[in-house]
Amino acid sequence: MHSRFVKIPFERIKIPVFKPFFCVPCILVCSGTTLLADWQDEIGFTRLQSIAGAELPTSPSQGYSQIESTETAPPVYSFQPDTSNPLFTGKAFTNKSASTGSGTSGHATHVATNFYGSTSQLPGAAPVDLYYAGAWTNSDFLRMGTSSIPRTESRAVQNHSWIVTTGWTSSQVVEANHRLDYAINQNGFVCVVGANNGTSTTLPQFLGQSYHTISVGRDDGGHSAGFTAYDGTGRIKPDIVAPSAAPEYATSWTTPMVAGAAGLLYAKLSASPYSLTGADRPRVIKALLLASATKNTVPSWANTSTRPLDLRYGAGELNTYHAYSTLRSGEVSASNSIQRGIRAWAADTVNENSTKTYYFTIPAGAPSTPFSAALIWHRDVTTQLTGGFFNKTRTWSSTLANLNLRLHHATGTTLGSIMSESLSAVDNVELIYQSALAPGDYALRVENTSNTSNTDTPYALAWHSLPSASVVAIDSEAHEFDGDEGAITISRTGDTTLPLLAPLTVSGTAIPGTHYQALPADVTFAAGQNSVTLQIVPISDVIAQGTRTVIVGIAEDFALVRDAAQTATITIEDKSFDAWRFANFTSLELDDNEISGETADPDDDQLVNLIEYALGLLPKSFDVSPVVPIDVGGYLGLSAAKSLSATDISWSAEVCLDLENWTPAVIITDSASLFEARDNEAIDDAAKRFIRLKITRE
Repeated sequence: MHSRFVKIPFERIKIPVFKPFFCVPCILVCSGTTLLADWQDEIGFTRLQSIAGAELPTSPSQGYSQIESTETAPPVYSFQPDTSNPLFTGKAFTNKSASTGSGTSGHATHVATNFYGSTSQLPGAAPVDLYYAGAWTNSDFLRMGTSSIPRTESRAVQNHSWIVTTGWTSSQVVEANHRLDYAINQNGFVCVVGANNGTSTTLPQFLGQSYHTISVGRDDGGHSAGFTAYDGTGRIKPDIVAPSAAPEYATSWTTPMVAGAAGLLYAKLSASPYSLTGADRPRVIKALLLASATKNTVPSWANTSTRPLDLRYGAGELNTYHAYSTLRSGEVSASNSIQRGIRAWAADTVNENSTKTYYFTIPAGAPSTPFSAALIWHRDVTTQLTGGFFNKTRTWSSTLANLNLRLHHATGTTLGSIMSESLSAVDNVELIYQSALAPGDYALRVENTSNTSNTDTPYALAWHSLPSASVVAIDSEAHEFDGDEGAITISRTGDTTLPLLAPLTVSGTAIPGTHYQALPADVTFAAGQNSVTLQIVPISDVIAQGTRTVIVGIAEDFALVRDAAQTATITIEDKSFDAWRFANFTSLELDDNEISGETADPDDDQLVNLIEYALGLLPKSFDVSPVVPIDVGGYLGLSAAKSLSATDISWSAEVCLDLENWTPAVIITDSASLFEARDNEAIDDAAKRFIRLKITRE
């Protein structure tokens, strides 16, 4: 890994050192490591595109800001992406640091590709502002060391794939954090910043120690992580991680993945029916991203009641599918009389020494589900201008309310005992996680323990769990002999706001495409749809195969929970004669029509296989015909005991006087177990009469 450093001058303050997250490609060989699929598959965006369709925003109209360090030494500053790249068609670029430089950067191009390129989560047309990091920190935006407040940010999302490692004093770090948090709160944009590469437990000085940003690491753990050392120590960073499989081995590339997800959520939340404004947007977006982050895709994720995030992986790995699904489940308000669903979000306020409660239920009959809830609030940053006309000084200060989050058992909307709680004394993030929350009633309670002159603290709350899918046989038999179809029903419980794809497992002794029409690999529930029925359609043939089974289950999938042991079994019954052959002949004999065919007589008893089958005889044992002559009131007749399993046979009889010209006999009895027929001429009226049994396979 190669790091490049450049000095960036500040107005009135010490010269800092900035470090772009730039690295040359390298191959890492790690025991037990498997390369991941495309990162958009990993974060669920590919699935989201397939199910959300045209409703999915392609960009926020407000656009983006990309802030980059330079890949070249002063006086040449190269910090812009290659704006002529066709991946950026439809983007309207503005160089906000034109006075500093306009050179292109491979680093910036890679960041832009993951952030807003045509193959990213934000492929639509949008304006993009480009900044050189040093100028952004100084006169172009933050205005560090001056008496001015930060400039107004009109864009939806800022991405910062650069850091300050050393060279700042503690007061400079605090001022920079105050200015950035102030701007986020005032302008309502989302600011996504990267952690350093490597595995240090010392965090960079800036930007990842601020309160209101979303700090990003790598899902392989290859980033700086731990506790903040400035401006409120002991807060955990990063907030979230994103896929780092080849070639994305750098926090520079994972950071814009999160920024892209934030832009997608921003676009949705800015429009009806949500229409969030101001600081509610960055708060809600951060809550949605942290509540929906996956824990089982990173090693040994853990938190405690006083440490809301994992010390290396934050809230877990980015999952845009989960975040968007939670957003679409809808905004809710606190209530002591209404139960909510398995996922939802709120933008609310809570007064000092007060609580807000949200009741929800996990549907009965569903498997236990992973559950996570995130509470986000901002500190209150204030600023004051003092001094005379020519020597004005700007000072910054802040206060942070202390909010707690608890998960309770509940009975309906009656609060029960505490299950879990998040009680960090220093952070503006609280997070509760349950790896397997059983069906039942629950409540989330937000508590404000502050003493801040009876003021309300705005916050965002989001919670996320998974819908469930199950399968049951509603017609468990299919018949090859009459084409009767079997049927299964796949059902879902929980949130039905969006479509849901449920992948299937199909097993059993029946071969799809040979014994039955192949089933789809998955089913998709439309929005609002609770069940889908599939037919098991048998394929008729003349092959003796016996009874076969089709076993259908729900496959493991990141978007749902299921009971792995719960399946639906459909039995495909062979044609009755073929089932009889299968039971009486070996596989080699079945392949030889001279032994197992309808007209074969392998035991030489003058009874062919079809007759032996119809009469319940054994085809490979010499039998005497059980068909017996009878006298039916002076008429020649015959009687035969039927095999109950020979359900595909038509029974009749014929008579004649010369063994050549046969005519139909009179049927007396044709029940399930007995067949009787007689001649139509009396015995006394004929010198000679013959009667024979006729068996026909349907």
